[in-house]
Amino acid sequence: MLNNSEDDSDETQEYQDWNHDLAALQAIGKELLDEWEDQDPHTPQDYPPVRWLTDNGYAHLRWILREKHDMGTPEFFILLTSAGGSDDDRYEWSIDDVVTIERAKAYLDDCVECRNWADSTKRTHRSQLDQVLRRFAATYGDDAMIALANDPSVEPEVYHAFKEVGKALRAELISDDSAHHYVRAAHRYFEWLDRSGRIEYDPMDGIEDEFRWDWSSESTPLTGEQVKRLWLVAETDAERMLVIGYCVWGVRTKELPAIHVDQLELNTDDPKIVFGERERKNGQGEVSLIFGLDALAGLLDQRAQQPNWNGYLYPSPEEHRATLSAKQARKRFKTLCRRANVTIDGEDATPKHGRSFYYNILTEAETDLLDAAGKLAEEQGASDPKSVRDYYLTPARRRRYRRVFFRHRIRQILPESAYIGDSNTTNIDRSLDEFN
Repeated sequence: MLNNSEDDSDETQEYQDWNHDLAALQAIGKELLDEWEDQDPHTPQDYPPVRWLTDNGYAHLRWILREKHDMGTPEFFILLTSAGGSDDDRYEWSIDDVVTIERAKAYLDDCVECRNWADSTKRTHRSQLDQVLRRFAATYGDDAMIALANDPSVEPEVYHAFKEVGKALRAELISDDSAHHYVRAAHRYFEWLDRSGRIEYDPMDGIEDEFRWDWSSESTPLTGEQVKRLWLVAETDAERMLVIGYCVWGVRTKELPAIHVDQLELNTDDPKIVFGERERKNGQGEVSLIFGLDALAGLLDQRAQQPNWNGYLYPSPEEHRATLSAKQARKRFKTLCRRANVTIDGEDATPKHGRSFYYNILTEAETDLLDAAGKLAEEQGASDPKSVRDYYLTPARRRRYRRVFFRHRIRQILPESAYIGDSNTTNIDRSLDEFN
């Protein structure tokens, strides 16, 4: 083990001699996996924790993966342990019909080539298609889709089976949006088969029109456990601010990367982000920063040390853009979700799901405030806690206590490492004592 400073110079030289190519790093990764499993053969974990890497002389691996390959150690080991053969070879389809599977592989490869699908997009559509085909096979009793789609005599029965699959998905999944993604992913496959003349008819033709899709439903919120996992896998202040910005501050996808240092008012008892009127026509002009100031300070310090920093939290590496686009920010958040295995209806979560979590916690904080007002109502001889909240507490006190309860709930979710060194912690706890 390399646990003392006497080994630092030799260790540094060893790191400098490492080949930073990902294939070479995979060879190193296999060696350290063997070493880790030898030390603890009964561990329930799939890969070594960060502390083990540091204690055993592999701390620099994290830096190489992050800086050279934009990858965290969990993602590296997941890729490493699933390596061996192509991604298609490793994937286990839920159906057995070889022809249907081979045509599905050809379809997905064609989309990668012609539509420039990223690997993650291919994986998502493959999973959705597979789940629909599995449900169809269970409903209809046959998974030979290519053969069925070349037999017009069974068209009505096959269509009815797919309609039943659509009903099941709408019942199982939380939002219509998610159910429609699954149905549409499968239908695209059959449309491709039909266009290329591989089937006699499209068995899902018009299936989406059978349903009334409720597009107005709110995004499914992340759970507290999911937000906690995101925080635990975040390795940099930039990643931690993705969790804070979307899940705790509740800012929109495009707003977080475009926050400029001039918008931040930090030298007050009420730190906040101030938005211009045109920037938030349908939202609050100010967002209170009641959590995450340590990570924010760390990120600002890192940005300030970069040459020609333009003042934005997430500046764009592209010369023609000042900040990351909403699409780029969403991709970074989804990458973090992938590492943490945080999904909504089987898909990587997005900033919108984090924002929904924020509103859920805000609603719960309002409920906590009303419960606390109920205690005051009893002392005042009033029967309605809302009247105490609205008339006994001034707007400033209501806002203060709502923030107290919001912060208290967040502290029940994020680990202690998320708020160590925060000077507001003691004051928040004392504010809660006023209701006890």
